[in-house]
Amino acid sequence: MALGQKKAKYYRCENCGFEFSNLDVTRVCSNCFACTGCEIYNCPSCEKEVVVKPMQQNLPSK
Repeated sequence: MALGQKKAKYYRCENCGFEFSNLDVTRVCSNCFACTGCEIYNCPSCEKEVVVKPMQQNLPSK
């Protein structure tokens, strides 16, 4: 694997059971203003969100 290439990870949609690779789809969440490192894809088969790593909630400081 060359430097800078992503490694394929495989996920299964809980809605329809379709299996896909992170290299075959575009992330829904991509460095937004509230970036907490979440990882969300849309299933290529049924288009439902597949949440691999949910958005973390920042707790308000006291």
